[in-house]
Amino acid sequence: MKFFADEKHLTEFRNLLAELEIEEAVTVNTESAIAGKTFVITGSVHIWKNRNELKAFIEQNGGKAAGSVSSKTDYLINNDNTSNSAKNKAAKELGVPIITEEEFRELSNA
Repeated sequence: MKFFADEKHLTEFRNLLAELEIEEAVTVNTESAIAGKTFVITGSVHIWKNRNELKAFIEQNGGKAAGSVSSKTDYLINNDNTSNSAKNKAAKELGVPIITEEEFRELSNA
């Protein structure tokens, strides 16, 4: 190509390439037991390092991690299902099951 034959263009191209960060594609397991389900995480976690790690696990297995409980929520993950938190109250009002991390792990076959 004539464009890259010009040393100025080639240098600019190389400089732009140096600025790129190409991330590896994440494979999503769309056939997992939690695929298509929406989860909300609240409270402290014990099995996963933190909520972000649990959220990443959910998303890698085809689920969705939402920030608030709604009628579209399938499960609220909370290790303290007796908590009077706003998310627990909303889940109870909407009939959303409140499960522990251990119950989630069993559900997801993790």
